[in-house]
Amino acid sequence: MKDGLYLKDELYKLVQSDISIFEFIQEGSLDGIWYWDLENPENEWMSPRFWEVMGYNPSEMKHLASEWQDIINQHDLQVAVENFSKHLEDPNHPYDQIVRYKHKDGSTVWIRCRGIAIRDKNNKPIRMLGAHNDLTTVMRAEHELNEKREVEELNRKLTVKVNEDYLTKLLNRRGLEEKLDYIIEAAKRSNTHISVAMFDIDFFKRVNDTYGHAEGDVVLMKVSNILIDASRSSDVVGRFGGEEFMVLMPRTNKEEAIIGAERIRLYIQNRSIGKTENLTISCGVSTIKVEQKDDVNRISKKLQHESDNALYYAKNNGRNSVVHFNDI
Repeated sequence: MKDGLYLKDELYKLVQSDISIFEFIQEGSLDGIWYWDLENPENEWMSPRFWEVMGYNPSEMKHLASEWQDIINQHDLQVAVENFSKHLEDPNHPYDQIVRYKHKDGSTVWIRCRGIAIRDKNNKPIRMLGAHNDLTTVMRAEHELNEKREVEELNRKLTVKVNEDYLTKLLNRRGLEEKLDYIIEAAKRSNTHISVAMFDIDFFKRVNDTYGHAEGDVVLMKVSNILIDASRSSDVVGRFGGEEFMVLMPRTNKEEAIIGAERIRLYIQNRSIGKTENLTISCGVSTIKVEQKDDVNRISKKLQHESDNALYYAKNNGRNSVVHFNDI
């Protein structure tokens, strides 16, 4: 005999000789067992624990199949019936499913219901022995977790929508400002430079007046794509409003920011964009070295204000140029 197997044999003998052992097993590890007469299918013994789980007094319940069939979810009952039929035809097909019952108080009880057919010498199923496990706590917890995940995902999508420009799908002004605050916080820890470039499409009103607003939208979309293509992977591109775009440049000093802005300006100048010819863009740039003591809100406003002033200067001094605020 292999080590330990004598314990299995010993347990089997105890179950046969001492009913209290059987009672302990079925009460301690299960939430009810059942024994069904397939030759007289209305007769089914349900252990008291099953009815207690359902909120009923076991002494008031009859040992009839119709008793539980009245409180089981009808869709789940159909699943159980299908598995029951398959199990009778093929013993290797498991009779095992999770079904819902209606508790006496109206709440839902989730039960894992398993069973095995007992067959006569001719292999005809004559009885079913089954077991119940109450999974209500687990299922409720899983349901609550799924609901929480759904709410979190919905909130994430709403946040994206709130911070997203409806046309270009770039960050909008709100999204840009939130991202800028984050970049400033990061820069405070490493005392690094941040640059902001504000772009404005030159004579954009002419596009709308000449070709219509639909073509104006096409231009905005194409410019936004060029901005993404011409910017570095570490840069953050967004539509500030109207025909204005902003590029946030983390860890970027004045010289690097001007080079980056010029690259974007030349991309626009040298490409055919929609129906327009010779489309150009103006840019204002500002740069600040962030210190640990700096206030995030103050730095954010300063960068935006200075880049806007530099853009205003570029628009009023020939357009199609890049102006850094420190050079005004």
